Amino acid sequence: MGWSGKAVAAEATPYKPSVSAQPQPRGPFSESAPETAAATVTEAAATETAPAKIELHIGHWLLHTGMREAFDATIEDYQRLHPEVRITQLPVPIRFYPAWARTQLVGGTAADITGMLALNEELISHYYLPLTEWLDTPNPYNAGTSLEGVAWRDTFFDGLNGMRALTATSGEISGVILQINSLRLYYNREMLIEITGSDTPPRDLADLQALAAKVDAYNQHSGKSIIPIAGCGPYAGYAFDRIVPSQTQRLTLDHSPARNLRVSPLELATLIIDSVFSYTKTPELRSSLELMREVSQLLTPGFMQLQRDEAIATYVQQRSLMLIAGSWDYAALIDGVPFETRALPVLGPSTADPQFGQFTLGQVAEPMDIEGSMGIIRSSPHPEAVLDFLHYLTSQRAAEKFSQISQRLSAIIDTPVPPNLAQIKSRLDGEMPGFTVDFRSFSTGHSGNHFQRYIHKIVGPKADVSGVAEHLDRELPRYLRDDIAAHLRHLQRDIQRLDATIALHYTLPPEHRARANWRRHSEVQHLRKFDALRYRPYAE
Repeated sequence: MGWSGKAVAAEATPYKPSVSAQPQPRGPFSESAPETAAATVTEAAATETAPAKIELHIGHWLLHTGMREAFDATIEDYQRLHPEVRITQLPVPIRFYPAWARTQLVGGTAADITGMLALNEELISHYYLPLTEWLDTPNPYNAGTSLEGVAWRDTFFDGLNGMRALTATSGEISGVILQINSLRLYYNREMLIEITGSDTPPRDLADLQALAAKVDAYNQHSGKSIIPIAGCGPYAGYAFDRIVPSQTQRLTLDHSPARNLRVSPLELATLIIDSVFSYTKTPELRSSLELMREVSQLLTPGFMQLQRDEAIATYVQQRSLMLIAGSWDYAALIDGVPFETRALPVLGPSTADPQFGQFTLGQVAEPMDIEGSMGIIRSSPHPEAVLDFLHYLTSQRAAEKFSQISQRLSAIIDTPVPPNLAQIKSRLDGEMPGFTVDFRSFSTGHSGNHFQRYIHKIVGPKADVSGVAEHLDRELPRYLRDDIAAHLRHLQRDIQRLDATIALHYTLPPEHRARANWRRHSEVQHLRKFDALRYRPYAE
């Protein structure tokens, strides 16, 4: 397929772009939008004997087993269609990626396609090209598949709503996604049979606790030191995010301020400041802390100090029966490992649980988290070529091969799921979630950091849940006010940007396509102003 947007089979003859000039930006790259999903490239003169070489780079953090190989295979297939294009991936360890990406963006040296990990709306809007208008046209590389003729945005499982949330103020979509993530409880099937005499896995938290008791008995008579569940600090946080909200499900039904069946961290902060909720007097919040304590007893001792690689090593070396990890780790757990790994959803308490059942509605429907967000950098000298490759990368055929090699789930709908990956698909049937109580992802993090400073008294060997609850009631509100104040400053910046954007609409001719966004920007501005007025008293 060339950049004219006409779909062809894999054996198509590659086009020859002009060697006299680089492709000229179109659509969001200039005032004139293309009629097809990718801009047309001028054909070379008849006397041309060698194609121009176009060098593209992809910067990303996706270094997990199988990911670089999947990128390499996709790049090789694309280059076979377009031999005049050369694509190089620049994988950067996730620990350094946010700083690396910001440095490259600010310095004007970012890769043509740069992953959007941990970037805020201001950076995305400034450095990435909006893709919104292209998303309403079909992906030409889906010709001949079940997605032929389907708008590009609708080929993604969430319609790219997750990407729109990254730039909620502008409403533009500046990137696409590659995969879906889930959190999983992996287990060694052979070891489970050896310890219990059966390969029947646990179904809920009570089963997990009973299994841990069997592991303890097995250790006593065998002389081994098997850990029930290998864990680490970051993944334990993810597990708490899945399990602990079971205790606030009913509370959410009764106290959702916006009556939308959720309580956001900002809303929870105001409920605590107003003394509607209390860690000592609200049974559901106190039970949430107790549940964190019980879950921590199943994990590797000292798990808060451990990292991902240490937890995985514990599991693959068969020093633990189970492992809490992501679907992104699945390929590493089956690559040369001498035992069969199976996967379960992260298990919470059932309604029949004697200690934690009274507040729960049952197992929660799992979220489908996005992964691999990629966008085009404004400074790319070849935006049409980059757009064409993004089309190819997110086409159904390429997505199927990418999924098979990476052993991860594709974000493209109707992409066949390899049989062994069915167990890492998110379970969508279930109850609505409650809310977490640790403020890990709230505003600038003052509240979450304060909570984490005392978490050792919840999950550590010398637990004092009652003491922590009393301390949080006494000290946390002032940190919540600091976070609300920071949130209000962010809202004010949004309002100022929207003021300028809305004013700009009035300078455009009525027929300009951007005028259609006036209503959306005005609605967002009204919401931001409402929130600023609503939450201002809590920052004073």
